[in-house]
Amino acid sequence: MSTNNGDSPAVRVMEAAIELAIEDRSPYPERAVLIDVDSPCVGVAIKRAIDEGRAVVLVSADGSKRILRAEPVHS
Repeated sequence: MSTNNGDSPAVRVMEAAIELAIEDRSPYPERAVLIDVDSPCVGVAIKRAIDEGRAVVLVSADGSKRILRAEPVHS
């Protein structure tokens, strides 16, 4: 895994996630999308991921993470 070389928080988490997946220890859902919370297009990125049926991992600048999973609304 690379050290902080100016990459975004989500990129750093993704690099670690790849290594964990290789070791079969990934804490994230399969096909999850990692998105920086501070991204100017965070809403669009979340909507796109949800429309594609993917889970979203929101990554904050401090490295904290939250997983979002969409559920359909039944009316």
